[in-house]
Amino acid sequence: MEEAARFLLLLLLISSSGVSTESSVIRTLPGFPGELPFYLETGYVGVGENEEVQLFYYFVKSQRNPALDPLLMWLCGGPGCSGLSTFSYDIGPVSFNLNYNGGLPTLELKEYAWTKTINMIFIDAPVGAGFSYSTTQESYFMDDYKSATQTSEFMKKWLIQHPEFLENNLYIGGGSYSGIPVPMVVQHLYDNREGGGSPPLNLKLRGYVLGNPITDIHIDRNARIPFAHGFALISNRLYQHSIRPQGMKIHPNKIIRKTFWASHLINIFLLMIFKSAKANCNGDYVNANASGQQCELNVIKMEELLRHINSEHILEPSCPYIRLTRENSTLQRSLMENPTEFLSRLGETPYYCRHEMFLLCEIWANDRDVREALHVREGTKGQWKRCNRTTLAFTKVVNSTVAYHRNLSMTGLRALIFSGDHDMIASYVGTRQWINSLNLTLDDDWRAWYTDGQVSGYTESYINGDFALTHATVKGAGHVPAAYMPKQCYAMAKRWFAYYQLYDSLLLHAPIFGESAEMTLLFYLACRFLQYRGPFAKRRHPLVDSTVVSEIRRCLEDGVEFQGDLLNFRKDGSPLMNRLRLTPIYGDDETITHVIGIQFFTEANLDLGPLPGSVAKESARSSDRLRSGFPSYPSVPSGNRNVCRGVCGILQLSDEVLSLKILSLLAPRDIASIGSVCRRFYEITKNEDLWRMVCQNAWGSETTRVLEAVPGAKRLGWGRLARELTTLEASAWRKPMNDTFVLDLNACNPEWQHVQVSSPPPGRWGHTLSCVNGSNLVVFGGCGRQGLLNDVFVLDLDAKPPAWREISGLAPPLPRSWHSSCTLDGTKLIVSGGCADSGVLLSDTFLLDLSMEKPIWREIPVAWSPPSRLGDTLSVYGGRKILMFGGLAKSGPLRFRSSDVYTMDLSEDSPCWRCVTGSGMPGAGNPAGIAPPPRLDHVAVSLPGGRILIFGGSVAGLHSASQLYLLDPTDEKPTWRILNVPGRPPRFAWGHSTCVVGGTRAIVLGGQTGEEWMLSELHELSLASSVI
Repeated sequence: MEEAARFLLLLLLISSSGVSTESSVIRTLPGFPGELPFYLETGYVGVGENEEVQLFYYFVKSQRNPALDPLLMWLCGGPGCSGLSTFSYDIGPVSFNLNYNGGLPTLELKEYAWTKTINMIFIDAPVGAGFSYSTTQESYFMDDYKSATQTSEFMKKWLIQHPEFLENNLYIGGGSYSGIPVPMVVQHLYDNREGGGSPPLNLKLRGYVLGNPITDIHIDRNARIPFAHGFALISNRLYQHSIRPQGMKIHPNKIIRKTFWASHLINIFLLMIFKSAKANCNGDYVNANASGQQCELNVIKMEELLRHINSEHILEPSCPYIRLTRENSTLQRSLMENPTEFLSRLGETPYYCRHEMFLLCEIWANDRDVREALHVREGTKGQWKRCNRTTLAFTKVVNSTVAYHRNLSMTGLRALIFSGDHDMIASYVGTRQWINSLNLTLDDDWRAWYTDGQVSGYTESYINGDFALTHATVKGAGHVPAAYMPKQCYAMAKRWFAYYQLYDSLLLHAPIFGESAEMTLLFYLACRFLQYRGPFAKRRHPLVDSTVVSEIRRCLEDGVEFQGDLLNFRKDGSPLMNRLRLTPIYGDDETITHVIGIQFFTEANLDLGPLPGSVAKESARSSDRLRSGFPSYPSVPSGNRNVCRGVCGILQLSDEVLSLKILSLLAPRDIASIGSVCRRFYEITKNEDLWRMVCQNAWGSETTRVLEAVPGAKRLGWGRLARELTTLEASAWRKPMNDTFVLDLNACNPEWQHVQVSSPPPGRWGHTLSCVNGSNLVVFGGCGRQGLLNDVFVLDLDAKPPAWREISGLAPPLPRSWHSSCTLDGTKLIVSGGCADSGVLLSDTFLLDLSMEKPIWREIPVAWSPPSRLGDTLSVYGGRKILMFGGLAKSGPLRFRSSDVYTMDLSEDSPCWRCVTGSGMPGAGNPAGIAPPPRLDHVAVSLPGGRILIFGGSVAGLHSASQLYLLDPTDEKPTWRILNVPGRPPRFAWGHSTCVVGGTRAIVLGGQTGEEWMLSELHELSLASSVI
C-alpha cells in the first residue's frame, strides 16, 4: 500500500508540473566547503514514446577548455548503478572524506579527475537507477535493448538542449556491466549520426571507452579459471597436470552429501584421482555439466578455492556489502550517531574494506538538503541506492556484444579498452580473448606504459582500416581501475583522448580544437622532440624557454599569430635556434582551417658540454646569452584576428617572393600541403620552376641533373616526379633474384661459380642466410613477390647435384623481413625481430631444431624483451650464448638507430635477455671504450674466443662505416675496442653481406656507398697471417 500511494503521488506531481526536461546549475553542494570550483549541472531528460521515462544526469564541464575538449557520456555498471557512484568514487571531480565523524559526509576535490580535461555526463541509467524514474509502472520494466535505445535517445536530446557541444568530439564510455549497453549505444548513434532536429543534429561521434567491461558472459566467466591459475589461486596439478589412476571409479552425487570434514578429505581425494580441469572440461568451465562428472567436480573444487577471494581485486580482503535500507534503519542510525564505533565494529575485521565507503554515499544522497541542492524532483524517489539490485525490473537478454564490436571495427571510430589486472570479474584474460576474436591487425605489440617513470601497465593496439583499438592493463588495479590507481588512469585517459600512444610519457598539454585537432597534434608531434636533447631524453631541456612554449600554446588556443625564437636540438644533440612563425587561417565560418608554420633554423653558438648536469647549472646565463643574440618578436595581441585573414604578413608578400624566398626552401611534401591551404597557394605551387628548385634543394644539384637526363622525366614534370618519389605511389615490385653463387677461397685462383640447383626458393630480399653443419645453407623469411615470407629452405652444397628443399616447420613465427638470425650447435636456427606486415616491428625470438624429423618452431619465452627492431644482428659466442647488436629500434612512436647490446644464455632453464650496454634499459651499463655509432643493416662476425666484430651498416651522423669495432662479451666489464688495420678498406655503407672463412678471414661482398652501387666488389679482412 505504501508503494502504491507513493506511485500515485508521483503521478500527481508530474502531471501537475508538466515538466519533461529541465536542468539546473549547481554552485554549492552540502558537505563541500564554499563554491564548487567546477561547473556542475544536474537535470532530467525525458525519453520514450511519451517521455514517460525521466533519466537523471550530472554534467561537469572540462576545467581546461570546455569548448574544445571532448564530450564523454559515462554509464555506470550494475545494471542499476547510479552515475553518482562514478562521479564520487571513480573518475568524477569529488570524493568523500573517509575521516567520517558523524552527520553529513563531507566532500573533497579529486586530484586526478577526468573532468579536468574532458566534459563528462554521468547518467542514471537504466530507469530505476539513481534518481531516474518513470511516470508509468510499465516503463520500469527494462531490458538491454530498451535501455540502449533510451540511452541513445538521451544523448541526442541532451545535445539538442546543449547545442554548444555539438561541435565537440563525442565519446561514449562505461565500466563493468556497461560493456553490454555501451557498444549497442555507440552502434545506434553511429547509424543515426546524421539526423534532423533543430539545430540539425550531426553527431561528431569519435569512439568509445570501456573499463573492465562485461562483454561476453561465457568468455568472461570462463576466463576466471585461467586467470586464477595464473595468479596461483588454483594449483597447477588441478588445472593441468593431474592423472587419473586406472580402474578407479567414484560416484560424485554420493560424495557431496558427506559431512564437513569428510568433504575436505574428498576434495583432496578428487584432486588426486581425477585428470586436470583443463583436460576434463576442454577449456569450458561454464558448461561444466555438459562436459561430464569429472569436469563438474573439478569446477566445484576450483570454485571452493576461490570462494573467499575478493573477485573485484584478488589482493584485497573479501568483505560483505553493507547497504542502508528501510529494513535496517537501526544500522543507519548507529552509523550516524556513533560512526567511529560503528566502522570499527563493522564486520569485526581488523582490515580495511573498500565497500565501507559506499555507506557514506548512501547517507549523503538520502539527505533532504542534498536532494534539494541537486534539484531532485520531490516525491519521485524513495530510498536512494548506489546500485539498485532489489527493485530494479531489469532483464538481461544480451549475452554478448562481440558482434557489435566487430561491426564497429568496420567504421572509422576509436576504442580504448582498459583492464585492472587484478580483477577476476571481467579479467584481462577474457578481454584479450574477445579482442583477438575480432581478427584485427596488430599495430603495436604488447609493451609497458609508464607514469612517473614507473610501469603502470601494458598496452597493445590494433587497427582495421581507419578503426583503431587500444587495449591497456592497469597494474595493481581491480574491477574499477580508477578507484585503485587514479593517477595512472588519468594519465592513460589524457594521452588517449589527445591521440597519443599510452606509452608516450612526453605528453604536452596540446590544445585540441574542432576540425584542426589533427593539425595541432601534428605540430606538437613534429616540434616537441626538437626540445629534447638526444633520443633518450625524458624531458624538455632546461635551456628551452618554457614561457615561449606556453606562449605558443596560448596563441594556438586563442587563434592568433605567434612569432618568436625557441631553442631546438638536432638528433646528435647540437643546438639550433628556431625562429618560428605560426599564422592561423580562418575559413568563411570563422573557424580555423589551417595554421601556416615557418621555421628558420640557425646555428646556436652554445657549448652544452657532455654532461646534462652542467647544462642545468648554467641555464640562466646561457638562456640570457641566447636571447641577446636574436631580436624578439612580440606576439599579435589576443583577439586581433584581422591580421590573420588575408592581410597577415605572409599573405601580403608577392608570388615571386613567396616562391623564391620561402617555398623553394621547403621539402616536396610541405609544398603539397601548402597547396591545399587556399586558391592562391594552389596556383603558386603548380609552377614547374618552383618544383625544380624544391627538388634541387631537397635532393642536391647532382641528383637533379641526373633526373633531367632520364628519358621521360620532362614529360612527367617536376611536380609529379617529386610526388611519386616522395610518396612512392608509383612503386612496383620487380622479380627478385633467386640465383645461387659460390666462391671457393681455397682455390689457387678463386672464381665465382653459378651453382645450378633444383627447386630454388621463391626470389626474395630482406631474408637471412645461415650456415649449419658446415656445408648446409638455411634461408628464412624475407619479402618476395607475394609479400612477406616465413618459410625455411635448406641447401646442401656437398650434394650431387645440390637441391633446395623446404622445411615445413610447425607453428612458424609471423612472416617478416629485415630480421636477424644465427645458428646454434650446427643444428638450430634462431630468428629474432624484424619487420612484419604494415611496418610493425617485432621483438620475439624463435628457435627451430633442424635435426628433428618434423621440426617445430618454439618461441623462447622471456619476461622482458629489448625494444622491437629491424636490421639488427644476432651472433653466437661461448657455445650457447647469443648477442644482439644495433638495428632500427622503437622508442615511443619514433624509431632510432641503436647501438645497444643484449645477450641471452640459451643453456639456462629460463633464458632471459640481459642488457650489456644501452640507455634506460633494465640492467643497462656503459662499459669503457668508444661504442660504435648507432647503426642498422650492419654485420656482426663471431670470432674465435667469443669476440664479436662489428662493422658497416647505415650509420648515424658522419662516422665512417668502414671502422671496425671489437667487443668481448665474456669479459667481466665488456669494453669496446677500435680495430685499426692496414690496407684499403671497402667503401661500403650498407647492403653488403659477410661471412667468416676458416675462423681467420672475414669476406665482405658488395654494398652501397650512398652514391654508387658496388654489387660485385669483394674484400677480405684477414685476422691472422696469410696461409695461402
